[in-house]
Amino acid sequence: MWGAGMANKLARLIELIQKMPEDCVENALNYVTGIVEEVEKEKAKKEPEPPCPHCDSKSVRNGQSKWGQRFLCSACGKTFGRRAGSAMKSSHYGEAVWKQVIRDTIDGVSLDATASALKVSHSTAFNMRHKILLAIDTAEQAEPTRLSGVCELDDTYVLESFKGRKLPSDFWRKPRKHGAVAQKRGLSDEYVAICTAIGRDGSAVAKTVNRATPSKDEVLAVYADKIAGDALLLCDGAKSFAALGEVTGCPVVDVFEDGRQPGFYHINTANNFHSFIKERYNQYRGVATKYLNRYNGLFARLYRGGENQVDEIYKMLCRGLNSKHRTVKDVKNLDLLWV
Repeated sequence: MWGAGMANKLARLIELIQKMPEDCVENALNYVTGIVEEVEKEKAKKEPEPPCPHCDSKSVRNGQSKWGQRFLCSACGKTFGRRAGSAMKSSHYGEAVWKQVIRDTIDGVSLDATASALKVSHSTAFNMRHKILLAIDTAEQAEPTRLSGVCELDDTYVLESFKGRKLPSDFWRKPRKHGAVAQKRGLSDEYVAICTAIGRDGSAVAKTVNRATPSKDEVLAVYADKIAGDALLLCDGAKSFAALGEVTGCPVVDVFEDGRQPGFYHINTANNFHSFIKERYNQYRGVATKYLNRYNGLFARLYRGGENQVDEIYKMLCRGLNSKHRTVKDVKNLDLLWV
């Protein structure tokens, strides 16, 4: 894993190779290729045989290809590589490059900066970043976050964004610059709601379903399957949360109701989560609304914290959770948010 102090080493290596005399480039290439092959062989020996991505049965090793070790399913007889069915399938880039893109995504580095440092095109950096975001979203769908104990529920709002898209001349408003404000006063349909819930144990959920204030049905769509039966739900008194209590069987408490103990009945943790989201949102210089839920999943994961996030996300990419995420078409069109 690359540490923060090694973030520019790959770019430096590429720069040095570009300055080499022509007769030295081939020698350098052969040397580096030899190192990579030896590392891959040693790594392959230590890793267990993966289950078959087609039927989930046991497999045995079945020779090598240009992509690395091949495997044969003991049940269905199909062959596959270690990256089969994963977001990493057929990737031309190795672990170091992918981990740097993951780190840049976590740190809020712009796509242009990532592309420039790694000597890849903007579109390649975009596709790699969104494969990472989709892997996080897929992992959340496979094993949804469950909130238990004391949970704080509240909404935050961001301006709609068409970042990366040229608006038509007859659009109802002019394009905004970074840092612009809404044209209408107060909470309007210019804003997109991010529904958030956070347990005091650190578990967090963030999802967008519509503009402005979420309705009862939208609140249920976001939270109903995320709440465990033993949760205590603290909210700001919005009527839509009462229906959530009826569906889940959990008590719902209005933290602003007179007579409550302010030391315990508060939604300060949720407000802190909102500040974290806004800070990251600004760090990215805005996020196109259609991609907002992909970033919401990232923000929830980062807020929960934990060490080795880069390694954990890289493992998600390598696991065969959902093979449909491996194409550029899916990266640009899968599970977009239209509100």
